[in-house]
Amino acid sequence: MPLYDWRCPACRAPREVLRAVEECMAPEQCACGAWMVRELTPLQVMPDLAPYRAVAGDRAGQMITSRKAHREFLRRNGFSEVGNETPKDTKQMRSTTKKGEIREELRRVVPSVLRKHNRKSA
Repeated sequence: MPLYDWRCPACRAPREVLRAVEECMAPEQCACGAWMVRELTPLQVMPDLAPYRAVAGDRAGQMITSRKAHREFLRRNGFSEVGNETPKDTKQMRSTTKKGEIREELRRVVPSVLRKHNRKSA
């Protein structure tokens, strides 16, 4: 069903109404009591998908050049479209650890955790 824009000539209140095409000119009454006037608004036209190189999935490294190919690629690989943001560099998304850093941290922390656990279970 299309969405139609109406505006009250008395109080200028706008309203969007979702209704069938057959009912597009049915009168709409404003909360102030006046009859609203239907506004003609331009269609929203969005550009087609710009070609891009797939970074994962079964077409990693290959170009995807159409919206149809994009939808099929997402469906085939179980991906979801989230937004049009440029992916961040993964190094900025998580901190990097040096070799052996996690092992040393575990050696430092585990004994105290085990002592606390043994006190609670005793």
